[in-house]
Amino acid sequence: MQDCAEVNRDPEICAQAHLPAEELTPSRTKGASVNAEPLFNAFLRSQRHRKPEMAITPALGRVASLFPHIEKDWWKKAYNELYLYTDGDCVEVPAITEAECTKLLEIPSVQQLLQTKGSRVKVLDLCCDQGRHSIHLAKRFPDLKVLGVDQSTYLLGLAKHRALAENAQNNTDFREGDLRQIPTADGGIFVIDCVDGSWIRSNFSKSGWEWLEGEKKLLACRERELSPDQTQLASREIVIDLDGPSIQQDLFYSVRLYDLEEMDGLLQNSGLRVRTEDGMQLITPQRDGTVDMGMMERRQFVVAQKPIDDPPPETIDHDARVYVHPSLELGVDEHKGKLIKVSSFVPAGTKILADTPYGVVPSLDPSQPDTTLCSNLGCNRLLSSGTESVRCSEKCIRDVAWCNDDCRVADQDRHGFECDWLKSQGEKIREKEGQYDFAMLWLVVRLVAGKHLQMQNPHNAPKPYAWEVWFKRGWESIESLTGNLGKWPETKMQHWKRQVEEYLSHINRLTASVDELVGLICREESNSFGLYPRKTGSLENRGTDYGMGVYPRASLVNHSCDPNLYWGPDSQGNLVLTTSRDLTAGEECFICYLDISEYGDPTKRQRVLREGFHFSCACEICVLEQANAL
Repeated sequence: MQDCAEVNRDPEICAQAHLPAEELTPSRTKGASVNAEPLFNAFLRSQRHRKPEMAITPALGRVASLFPHIEKDWWKKAYNELYLYTDGDCVEVPAITEAECTKLLEIPSVQQLLQTKGSRVKVLDLCCDQGRHSIHLAKRFPDLKVLGVDQSTYLLGLAKHRALAENAQNNTDFREGDLRQIPTADGGIFVIDCVDGSWIRSNFSKSGWEWLEGEKKLLACRERELSPDQTQLASREIVIDLDGPSIQQDLFYSVRLYDLEEMDGLLQNSGLRVRTEDGMQLITPQRDGTVDMGMMERRQFVVAQKPIDDPPPETIDHDARVYVHPSLELGVDEHKGKLIKVSSFVPAGTKILADTPYGVVPSLDPSQPDTTLCSNLGCNRLLSSGTESVRCSEKCIRDVAWCNDDCRVADQDRHGFECDWLKSQGEKIREKEGQYDFAMLWLVVRLVAGKHLQMQNPHNAPKPYAWEVWFKRGWESIESLTGNLGKWPETKMQHWKRQVEEYLSHINRLTASVDELVGLICREESNSFGLYPRKTGSLENRGTDYGMGVYPRASLVNHSCDPNLYWGPDSQGNLVLTTSRDLTAGEECFICYLDISEYGDPTKRQRVLREGFHFSCACEICVLEQANAL
């Protein structure tokens, strides 16, 4: 089952805990802590419910659709000795196991955990199959205590035999167990190795075949079918023994496909906090010969953490969630100014930047929207109209809501800066100036609130991050943004000046001058991002924005009407930028500032870019359109 090595084998699997998405609840993940020690659930590979014996069934011949032939518990008969043949080119190659473990150990939070002094780190390897990762880690780190859990007695027996043969039996233990009950200690790291659903939907092969490793003349033929709603990929695998000749297997199975954003939401609902900065893509190297990699071709590490007691709000470092791809670097162009480029080849579908907002606000009128945002800057979760939420005790404004009381407490200092202003000015501004200008002014207030809190706690010196070689952080990142002063129409500048004088002077703790606040509005208007329900690329309709925020690092990415990145918020309001095609070394990164589905007319598009962003686009599409218009 080449499709399923290291990916979701259960059609309804979630978070590699072998649970339907709708069943994964906080009570299922917190469990009992293991000696209260840090625990990372390594390599939860969404895949293996196994039994050693497999009943061979006659081949059906050609079928119209694969889905009707998938048995409910197909995985219970799929994992025996034949599995090691069908997946052997991936799961029985020591070099691949070593490379996967090395990737795991590159995750910053895992590195930090392994460097913890005075505590013996425990590893829970769910779906451990023949114990290849457990044994490798146990040999590499003799102080680790590794527990492998699986439901295949055949593979567990093989794991125990190999651990003994490789002298790793003293710090490994392999047991048959229910993978739906996961004991995770507070602070434990949860690592999921799963299929990249977004990439697979667009790139899966409808059929394939390959010779299997081993002594027998085994040939595997596979076909695949995407469900109409694109949430599941069905596969059929026929294994033929040419020495028989006989059919060794005719297996139908399906895999649930998750986007990174969906996985984020599932883990959040399970009481785990996603560590966006630790995630990474896994791309299987191309090999010679006839090879059918299936979904092994593109996977991803999703990393989450079981929370410890929240620190006081003033000690929370939101920049800790920033992720910058190792190949990303800052450049300068004499015409465009700052730009972002890659220093080496980066394949399509790679997350290249995840930026946290310095400030974010909901942008929809609360009398109309289906959703709003949690006001806690460390959360920013979408709250649907039917979701229970916590409201401001001062009843300052309808837009302010928190997921729960923990989010309210974490946000109390920042909200305390804005509460009186919102209560006295919020609805007045919305009624007189309109929803957009209200959201703009509110975002400026939240930016200033962030600066105020940062200045109030100078003793909380943040730890340095590797990405600071290229990017600023904190309030310095806001000050470094271009505001295009001198390029805005005078009528617009006077309009903003009047609004500052009329509405922002009511904030008692505001120390900035009128000119400084107008300059901050210019920076916000030149650099803020709308938050949309769908990803923003070159052609897709992204829908109506439900929020707006300032993302200082992402703001440095320039525009193209034919971008090589698409972007969108994750479940915590972080802005995630992903490559839409392969990038070559030295290539500049581009996003699309507009919804091209609405601005197909080049004249209209250029006008909007000049008026809103103060430049004319000279991308290949625009140059070609201008040439055709001559």
